[in-house]
Amino acid sequence: MSDTLSHCDVTRLEGVQRLTFLPALFGTDFMAAEATMYAYADRFCENYQGGFWEYYRLPNGSGFMVPEGETLLFCSSDNWFEQEVSAEVAGIIITALVLNHRSWHHSHHDRGELCQHFCKQYELLMDFVSTHPDAGVIYRALD
Repeated sequence: MSDTLSHCDVTRLEGVQRLTFLPALFGTDFMAAEATMYAYADRFCENYQGGFWEYYRLPNGSGFMVPEGETLLFCSSDNWFEQEVSAEVAGIIITALVLNHRSWHHSHHDRGELCQHFCKQYELLMDFVSTHPDAGVIYRALD
């Protein structure tokens, strides 16, 4: 994957830029959200083996994480979605799922500010998804 994805102005973060990414995306809940990202990758991607994740910042202030590798088999028994997708698409799907999950979690634990943060990040990510070349696949996986 290149430093900047070709379909829009998305930037891969390097070095010290990575230090602020998780708190910006996940707020003060970044440690639990990051752990959830890895757990979801293990749950939904049959050939996920762990490894280094890339961080991508969107021009609108949101972002997403991308696991190591070229492609992953993404399987969700919740909606019967099963398809081999690029690591980028898998990362976008997983990031969207985690943002949604953490917003629900915080709304049910009277943490309105964090809930609003996760909802906003989800909206911004989905704005990006609407312009993504694989938007149809991402929407089907999230359905």
